[in-house]
Amino acid sequence: MPKVGAFYGVGVGPGDPDLITVKAVKILNQVDLVFTASSSANEYSLARQIGLKYLKAGVPLQNLPFPMTEDDQALKAAWRQNATDIAEILRSGRSAAFLTLGDCLTYSTYAYLLPVLTEIIPAAPIISVPGITSYQQAAARLNRPLVMTKESLAIISGGGDEAKFGTLLDQSDNVVIMKMYRGRDQIVETLRKKGLAAKTALCSQLDLPGEKIVDGLDQDLTDPTTYFSLMLVTKRD
Repeated sequence: MPKVGAFYGVGVGPGDPDLITVKAVKILNQVDLVFTASSSANEYSLARQIGLKYLKAGVPLQNLPFPMTEDDQALKAAWRQNATDIAEILRSGRSAAFLTLGDCLTYSTYAYLLPVLTEIIPAAPIISVPGITSYQQAAARLNRPLVMTKESLAIISGGGDEAKFGTLLDQSDNVVIMKMYRGRDQIVETLRKKGLAAKTALCSQLDLPGEKIVDGLDQDLTDPTTYFSLMLVTKRD
């Protein structure tokens, strides 16, 4: 029986192909197969586009579809099916990498696969390779420190409970708001009510076509907000 292959979760950064770690490049140049994730509706993967230039010649790529739904049963079924497909590769002795945007353990599909894959094939070595996040890149583009001295930083979802969202805004010195594209208008309204609009930057499509950075939400926001958007709230003067 062949030795079980290793599985790597590889964060490829927020969009700029140069913002990928040396370790990630080394792994992508040695694995036997590369997995990428996409919506069930299509096979587009930005993580794949970023990682392509770093793959060794001839390495197979396999797309794993994940439904864009809040149906818990449908999501769990997709995670299990995709983890089963990965386990089949690992049992054959081949190594594989799973590409993720940003960091592999921050709001990542890879994080949902981990417990299922561990259950299905506990003998497989699993190595998580961190990547630069979109909010780190946003802070760099703005030349704005995420935290200083004794400040706190909260990374929260804009798609969560509204009351919890408001509480986290109040409790943290600095806030990163991810997954905010669908609830943008309500989020902006909440920030304005709390007097934080002028201290908030909206970053969309960083390092991608259509990139836009709006520093201060006390202006009209007429452009639509895309999936690849986030907000940075900095309360310091």
